[in-house]
Parts: sequence; structure tokens; C-alpha cells
Amino acid sequence: MWIYLSHVLTRNSPCYDDGPRPEFTPGKQIARGDSSNTYFIKLLNHIGTHVDAPYHFDPNGRKISSYRAEELVFEKPLLIDVSKDLGELITVSDLKKHEQTLRNVDLLLIRTGFQRYREKDPEAFMRRGPCLSAEAASFLRQFSNLRALGVDMISISSPMRRDEGREAHRRLLVGRSFLIIEDMDLHGKPDAFKRVVVAPLLVDEVDSAPCTVLAEV
Repeated sequence: MWIYLSHVLTRNSPCYDDGPRPEFTPGKQIARGDSSNTYFIKLLNHIGTHVDAPYHFDPNGRKISSYRAEELVFEKPLLIDVSKDLGELITVSDLKKHEQTLRNVDLLLIRTGFQRYREKDPEAFMRRGPCLSAEAASFLRQFSNLRALGVDMISISSPMRRDEGREAHRRLLVGRSFLIIEDMDLHGKPDAFKRVVVAPLLVDEVDSAPCTVLAEV
């Protein structure tokens, strides 16, 4: 059985620091007498469930369209619960208790529970979320099998801790083929998955892209 770990993009999808929302403009419309329905879609490439590739913070890094299909399949995912609230940091101590398990993991998913704000308080979700500490990012670099990190926050950064979040991004992405999946749907999902597939929109030239995330349970 397969399930989604990604959100549906809508006109009201939250954006980091209350940035621009998606726009869907009709092209052809059967209701107007056209032969079919088509739409123009305008969106920031970092909105909804999306995957950051290294070029997001590394001018010499890989862009999302350069990833081979097998690099987007994760056979040893691990989901951990690290409860965090407004503006709190995910620290090394939060992760260290999983140190032994992490040595065999290729995708780490961190469920902070902050996703609950996505619907009930979108402003808090967009502007006052938790943040991955730079030290925690450095801690994760030691695990050679780990190829990606996913979170249920709008970003591993927070407008409340911009410098910290930027440095965390740099430490995970620069000089590596690492991926960061942000704004995932982890609420109410199983605690373990057999495998996870990340399917980004393959667009030339851009650093990162919205994605669909599928998990086998």
C-alpha cells in the first residue's frame, strides 16, 4: 500500500514568510466553448511540499533536474518524533538519541508536530516555525548513508531565526548531493515506511521544485 507524504497545492498553500501564493489561470475552457480545459500555473518553486537541491545554496551545486531516478528512491527511511513549537530549535541532543539507527538510514523524516499550525494558524506556520540548528545540520553530515532530510515545517529555516536556518541549509547542501524536503504531510501517518519516493517537478535551470512524496507502508 502506498500513501502520500505531500500536500496538494492550492491557491492558499502557505509560503515561507508569507510569500507569493500559487496562481491558476484558465487557458482553454469547455464552459466557454473550447474543446478542452487547460490552465496556466504560476508558482514559486519553494512552495507546498518541495525539495531543495544543492544549487539552492551552492552556486556550484546540483540542480533538481540533474537527479537520476534511483537517487530519488529511499529504501531505508526513518521517521522520528521531535516535538517543537513556535521558534524552537531542533538540536543535536534531539537527534543524538537516534545516533546508532541513523548509521543505516538514507532518509530521515523529522515530525515536529508543527504541521498542526498549517490549517489553524497559517501565519504562525509561515513566520514562526521551528528551525534546524546549524550544529544539528553538522551532526547529520557524519552519516555517510544519509542522502536526504524531510520535515513537517515550512522549512528547516524560520523567519525568526534566518541566519541559523541559512547556515543549516549551507551545512547540509554545499559540496554535496544532499536533498531537503520541506512542508511534508506527516500528521497521522504510520511510524515506519518500507520505502519513500520523492518525485519533483523536473524543470531545467531551477535550483529546487515542488514534489510529490510517496511512501510504501
